[in-house]
Amino acid sequence: MQNHLGQPRLAAVASFFKTQSDNELLGCYAWCQAVASGLLPILGDFEVAFRNAVHRALSLHYGQQDSYDWMVLSGSTASAPAHHRLNPRMRSDVSAMVAKIQGKKGRHYQITPDDVVAALSFGFWEVLVANLDHRAHPQGLQAAILVDVLPHAPDLATCPYGADAFRVRVITLLARLRDARNRIGHHDAIWTVPEFDLHGAVGFIPRRPRNTVTSLQLLAERICWFAGWISPAIPTYIRQTDHWWSFQALLSQQALATYRRNGGRIGTYKALLEAMPRPVGGAIALAQGNPDWFLDRLKERQRQAQDRAYHY
Repeated sequence: MQNHLGQPRLAAVASFFKTQSDNELLGCYAWCQAVASGLLPILGDFEVAFRNAVHRALSLHYGQQDSYDWMVLSGSTASAPAHHRLNPRMRSDVSAMVAKIQGKKGRHYQITPDDVVAALSFGFWEVLVANLDHRAHPQGLQAAILVDVLPHAPDLATCPYGADAFRVRVITLLARLRDARNRIGHHDAIWTVPEFDLHGAVGFIPRRPRNTVTSLQLLAERICWFAGWISPAIPTYIRQTDHWWSFQALLSQQALATYRRNGGRIGTYKALLEAMPRPVGGAIALAQGNPDWFLDRLKERQRQAQDRAYHY
């Protein structure tokens, strides 16, 4: 498999995780894949909520309804009623999505704004927010839209919705999330996703596996915090999902060591779950009355010592 994954890619993994064998190398690579897979639905929850909030805000502003054709799907803006001005690149993106959907659904299918909203890229919404202050738009549009999109944003006393600083903060945070999303989509180095502060300014870049674990935990928390600007219900929901718990389960020295030791082969994630701390008093907790109790504890301590020996 190493021949197909590419030497430069695997060399980067081997160097960062200080692997000692092909088995360890493939295990660390598989851990990165599992972490990326675990992070994607968390990012997806934010992306869907954000684009829907922007679409609803623009629909209410231009059409006084929850879903309105503010982007003019026909492309003929000259005779269109109230609509949002898009730059040529964004207009091209909308037209391309309309053509793509029509190709899939058939020429008799009536495309709706919701169809296009669901198909547009994350970057489209980032650019749309960045252009809310453009002179082609009515004065005050930025504040009118962003107050509906992000009604629970912090620091409004010092940085109101209409301020340039507020818009810059939003698009900078969006850029950080887009970077993480693109790393996953392009199978890039998820192990060096940089940390960023509450304004999106890039900070520490992981240098060791333990840094990666901490940085990814922080990234997940940042996503939830930013989603809370839209509604507090969103981070509450995310933290109660199975995909949130599954992602957190991967972010530990023990989890990485389990993947490393097993080479990422089938059953590795199951082995990780079985090796995780058992619930106190739970049905699967080890009982001292079990004749294998002492051997189980001994094996567990030996495994923990082995885990600590790995570069972390």
